[in-house]
Amino acid sequence: MPTLDRIIGEISAAEKEGPRDLTIRESCPGLSGNKIIGLLQRLASVFENDETACYLEVGIFRGLTFLSAAISSPNLACFGVDNFSYFDPEKENLNFVESNIAKHGLKNVHIINSDYEDAFMDLESYMGGKKIAVYFVDGPHDYRSQLMCLDLALPYFHENVAIVVDDCNYRHVRQANRDFLINNPAWKLVFEAYTPCHPLNMTDRMLDQAKEEWWNGVNVLVHDTVDALVPMYPPTHRSRQLYENENIVHGDRFAELVPLFHDFFQLIFRFRLFKATKLFARVMLEYARNRDDFSDRFDRMNTFSADLPKSQYAQHRKVD
Repeated sequence: MPTLDRIIGEISAAEKEGPRDLTIRESCPGLSGNKIIGLLQRLASVFENDETACYLEVGIFRGLTFLSAAISSPNLACFGVDNFSYFDPEKENLNFVESNIAKHGLKNVHIINSDYEDAFMDLESYMGGKKIAVYFVDGPHDYRSQLMCLDLALPYFHENVAIVVDDCNYRHVRQANRDFLINNPAWKLVFEAYTPCHPLNMTDRMLDQAKEEWWNGVNVLVHDTVDALVPMYPPTHRSRQLYENENIVHGDRFAELVPLFHDFFQLIFRFRLFKATKLFARVMLEYARNRDDFSDRFDRMNTFSADLPKSQYAQHRKVD
């Protein structure tokens, strides 16, 4: 069985030496740093000869990290979960991934074309009894999805699993990781690395450096069965106002339009009035399309509970 020291050694090697093989980048451009690719390749190789183990990635996009891991460890079953609903306006990402699988002759790759929550409800049927030994979390990065990706995977983890969480520059991702660690003290943060800002906000020089390093931040979590590591938590802000604001947004009459309202006021405050006018027209169009739904709501504190049962008890199972 791989030891904690072995996993830490592979993290260190990835940080110092980067990826083992980058040929996949030529045919599969993606949004990740070379050190993350190297880390996933090295962790996958740790478990390649363990018939009970597998690699699982949530959010495969165009397959850069997913196929890099699969190529590096051809004997390890690699599962990728994605319903290809994000960053895919032309609906071509699935075909792109499948064409690269064929191009590289990969036989150890299995795509689960599903929302991550639906996939985890029936994950056993896909994995055939294998346990997740390397888990790369790169799906939806809202707080709830991040935490659910960790919680839902718990029953399927290999005893010595290494969890790699991408995009940990985001405050809410770090908060979800921290909350998971607080609620599951046998799990420890073993490594963290961050970059100064989101790649979208980087200069060209910063972006080139991020591609060579940890892109948009990373956390690595391990199952510390012998309590060898001193607890360490991702940096977060003590104020919970951003998370408490969710309660206001969820209950608002126009909750679904909040992102558009936000973008509208961003443009107003920057005096980009022509673009603000165009966006306002889009807001009004969305309102018109959903007028009936909005008109049935209160201005605030909508609970969406009118159709819920007044009271009910759980049914008892038959016990032999």
